[in-house]
Amino acid sequence: MSLRKTLVATVLLGVSISAAPTQDVIRVREWRSKHERQILSELIQLVSLPNIASNKADILKNADALTAMFQKRGFSVKRIATPGSPVLVAERIAPKPAGTLTFYMHYDGQPTEAKDWTIGQPFVPTAFKGAEKIDLFAGNGPVDPDARIYARAVADDKGPIIAFLAAVDGSVDAKATLPWTLRVVLDGEEEAGSPNFEAAMIANAASVRADLAVIVDSPRHPSNLPTVFYGSRGLAGAEITIYGATGDLHSGNYGNFVPDPAMALTKLLASMKDDRGNVVIRNFYDGVVPLTATERRAIDEIPNIDQKLLEQFGVAQSEHPDSRIELQHNRPTLSVVGLSSGTVGPGARNAISGSATGRVEIRLVNGLDEKTQNERLVAHIREQGFHIVTAPPDTATRRKYPKIARVTPLGGGFPIGKGSMDDPRTAMAVNAIRALDQRLVQMPTIGGSLPFSTFASALSLPTIGLAVVNFDNNQHAVNENLRVGHLWEAIDIFTALITMPR
Repeated sequence: MSLRKTLVATVLLGVSISAAPTQDVIRVREWRSKHERQILSELIQLVSLPNIASNKADILKNADALTAMFQKRGFSVKRIATPGSPVLVAERIAPKPAGTLTFYMHYDGQPTEAKDWTIGQPFVPTAFKGAEKIDLFAGNGPVDPDARIYARAVADDKGPIIAFLAAVDGSVDAKATLPWTLRVVLDGEEEAGSPNFEAAMIANAASVRADLAVIVDSPRHPSNLPTVFYGSRGLAGAEITIYGATGDLHSGNYGNFVPDPAMALTKLLASMKDDRGNVVIRNFYDGVVPLTATERRAIDEIPNIDQKLLEQFGVAQSEHPDSRIELQHNRPTLSVVGLSSGTVGPGARNAISGSATGRVEIRLVNGLDEKTQNERLVAHIREQGFHIVTAPPDTATRRKYPKIARVTPLGGGFPIGKGSMDDPRTAMAVNAIRALDQRLVQMPTIGGSLPFSTFASALSLPTIGLAVVNFDNNQHAVNENLRVGHLWEAIDIFTALITMPR
């Protein structure tokens, strides 16, 4: 049997090449146990730096800090200027390299309001165990692995960066063999859709090429098992504005006379899906590439957590109760993620709004692209009798057409990214991780969107995704957090990867 077939068969059978953590991993664990507070101190310093993607001054401070942190570990750091935030490429050359590993992470964060946080503050890291606030630096014993650090970007994506650096520190201290040249690509605009990232990578391809690319982002599978993924969904969609009168009008005087844009919008949105949750836009599912036999087998082996999620979210039934969530990650979605018209609550007015806007998001899977899905969306709106405009309509247009919709594509979305579960180079990495815990979740595609395609498609690199943080980390939301035990496990995973033999 060829090496390729042997590696793939090993992964599918759930049997790792190495039956236990390597001595390198064990020695790094011992080093970590003696340096836990030092590692946490560096994490606290990094997450204390505000990093909202739109604030360029703060982003540059983060880039400077990360440059110094990687240089301290013997990495050379190249700063790639873009029209937006810089991309950092850190490189540590092995004396006799077996090959090159490129890790992708991002250092920007999602917008947030401090007033909305109920535990800690976005850039004032705070530790809790349950409801009890704790001091991570009190005492001399092991830090409680169930403690959680609350701060913006602590899980998405600064915690993984610190775990990687700690793995390098521990490996050097343990005199472990580091057979790979290591490259780390740090994106400063991921939370803004990475609009300049792919162009920067193509222009600097020689600086990032590798035998394997590892995209480090996203939470673990809700089963809490170590998680590897082989693709991320793309993103399309649009903001749809329906127009009525030229301004808001008294609902008593003009109800039943002027069109109600909010009512028209909700009817339009409702026309896009049936009662079973299937999108009824013409040809919406055409072109979807079916899962391979390997991918279906991998999903079958994942613990089914649907009921656990329904309980956690307080929902009686999923939209597709006859199909588990991992299968739905491999189907395109259409979701209404925003609605705006009039006012509610204390400031409500008795007025029919002159317009109503909805934000429709489409997640793409293998075989689909942003342009095609947006065209299908527009065609559906037109089929409902709307005249489509791309700018606010003038008076002549308003008088001519009874139903007017402005459609503005979201823009800045990621294309679908897809790697192979049958590549021996990805299998090599999977087996290194599996050696830490025989149970491993392999997801053909994750639900979110990442610049996976930059590495897998634009650069044609064997690519996997790696999720190391707790699934309940509240990324993109208030009270974002990282469980300390997951940080320790992430160090193990990075150690296994950077020390694995070719």
